[in-house]
Amino acid sequence: MRISSLLFAPMILMSACEAQLATREAGSAAPSATQAVTATAETAATRTDSANDPAILINGSNPAKSRILGSSEQGGIELYSLSGERLASADQRPATLVDVRYNFAYMGQRQSLVISYDAAAAELVAYVTDGDSLRQVSAPMPTEAEIEGLCLYVSPISGKYYAFAAGEGMLQQWELHTAGEQVRGRLIRSVPVGPGAAHCAASDRQRAVYYSQETVGVARLNAEPESEAEVEYIGLAQPHGVFEGDIKGVALYEQGDSGYLLVSDADVNRVQVYDLDSHAHLGAIRVTGSGAIDDTEETEGMAAVSLPLSDAYPQGMLVVADDDNSGEPTNYKLVSWSGIAAALELPVAAAYDPTVLDVPTARTVSPSNETVPVRHYGDAADDPLIWVHPEDPAKSLVIGTQKKRGINVYDMKGALVQEREDGRINNADIRYGFMLGGEAVDIVAGSNRTHDSISVWRIDKNTRQLVDIADGILPTGMTDPYGLCMYRSPRDGSYYVFVNDTDGVVRQWRLAERSNGRVALEQVREFKLDSQTEGCVADDETGDLYVGEEDVGIWKYSAEPDGGDRRRIIDRTDGGNLTDDVEGLAILYGEDGAGYLIASNQGADNYAIYERQGDNRFLGLFYVVADEETGIDGSSETDGLDVTSANLGPQFPHGMLVVQDGRNIAPKGRQNFKMIPWERIAAAMGLEVYTGYDPRATAQ
Repeated sequence: MRISSLLFAPMILMSACEAQLATREAGSAAPSATQAVTATAETAATRTDSANDPAILINGSNPAKSRILGSSEQGGIELYSLSGERLASADQRPATLVDVRYNFAYMGQRQSLVISYDAAAAELVAYVTDGDSLRQVSAPMPTEAEIEGLCLYVSPISGKYYAFAAGEGMLQQWELHTAGEQVRGRLIRSVPVGPGAAHCAASDRQRAVYYSQETVGVARLNAEPESEAEVEYIGLAQPHGVFEGDIKGVALYEQGDSGYLLVSDADVNRVQVYDLDSHAHLGAIRVTGSGAIDDTEETEGMAAVSLPLSDAYPQGMLVVADDDNSGEPTNYKLVSWSGIAAALELPVAAAYDPTVLDVPTARTVSPSNETVPVRHYGDAADDPLIWVHPEDPAKSLVIGTQKKRGINVYDMKGALVQEREDGRINNADIRYGFMLGGEAVDIVAGSNRTHDSISVWRIDKNTRQLVDIADGILPTGMTDPYGLCMYRSPRDGSYYVFVNDTDGVVRQWRLAERSNGRVALEQVREFKLDSQTEGCVADDETGDLYVGEEDVGIWKYSAEPDGGDRRRIIDRTDGGNLTDDVEGLAILYGEDGAGYLIASNQGADNYAIYERQGDNRFLGLFYVVADEETGIDGSSETDGLDVTSANLGPQFPHGMLVVQDGRNIAPKGRQNFKMIPWERIAAAMGLEVYTGYDPRATAQ
């Protein structure tokens, strides 16, 4: 069960209990007895008697020369061999937490990146490695909170590097990048996860971060910054789960296509083990000693790897902090995974090598501009459209609905030009060249949920503002008018508006000029889909109408009033390329019937693109991600969008895609619209760039 992270601790615990029970009902095994596993080796004692959090620094060319990184507070980061010998230390800064990721682009090279936490300064600190030394390359990254957990994540979508820092009930996510010789961090989101949030581990392959909550359990959160901040509990404290004491360190042993989640049950000296995919509890181990190595007690931090490192660790290893060490100075115990697998009868698959550079397969683009946020909080912005100025492309506009208030007008830099309070305008669309009072005007229509009506405006090209031209309230007869799109028929030049509602009903009206110089509607058609629909777009050249049935897919109808209910499926959520909900749709017009259909694939926080011609062949998906240089974040949970290949001035000479951003995370704020030059999308997707498109040409 997924629950919102914006909850108080009692609600988190209650929902977490339900999640754990649901997991067991799904067939997870009952907890088995704790199995003893003997430590293979131990490190030398930390110099300041303060072992807390380890990491494993893998030597990709010679795994036997891999190192254990141990945080030792005032002793900084200590480096140990696989036999436990202390080799070096980086003691310029205190360190209580540490983690590592590989292939970070630094000064023209791919380097291992180490991030630690300096509790005295409350800062994240960055290092790059050179053999057995660590070189600090960090710009100040103040956390402004006491941090008790730290882990690194590399997005398989964007290739960007992130640090998660847990503490004081929050999970901070920092984007890491270079600026000259420094590694800098930018706080991009802080997710409330409840009191006691501490140690964490992140899985690049699972796109997830796992963190412990001392008296509650262990939980999972989607690690992508633009994702929904929903918490999924995997294991709970008694009486609802297996944990008996304080829940501390978290480690991931990843292999093949699966792996294991290990969590320290610190007060009772156990490590609980879960299946990474099913979240089934597989048992518990206790790390015991032999000979000069004593039993491990009060484990805080842990780290694991499945890559064969040496004869002693043919299936990788687990490293645990020993905070007691039988009264001796603290150290780290090194455990061969072979012993753990045998004790719990765990299958062992192919090793996962985190040092291999995984080139992201996802196509990504970044916005160049964004609009100012809408005035209302919550889900307020919805559907944008693009207006092309008839004389000066740089004076073109983005017009976006503010569904709690009205409709807004923005310039090409995203500044607010006009704000109209005309009711709860949900969706809007535009057509050019409508004859009104003997003059060709550009008109915008919007679905108005305040009056269950259709609002209509013209655009004054001189003031660049919307002017109401509706002949009073134009009722839809619907209880909840939702999506809207417009159409100009190539048959006779008639202008139409389509509106759908949350029950799947679609109605079509013809726009008509009245003698008073205003616009009225005449209904000409109605058909129905089986479930909720919103996004739609009509092709003024081919006469096609595309409608998004949110949980099903994209349908293709005739846009003509005599088109009836004949249709063809373009793509599906079940077995297709889409993830529900399917939201906004838009058409980019190319030359000689070419171009593209674009859809907001809201459930996956990305965008699907299809050929405009023929059977609308699927061309792929792309994401809109943050731009570090401008500080503009990416977009996610997109409702509406629009696209054009028309020249919009120096910043958008080949047109743009504009999308609603449902989660404005960096800086965190109200919703807005992101503006992406079309040539960036074309380059990322291998698409055509068009010049000379005139949206008024079809209206002549």
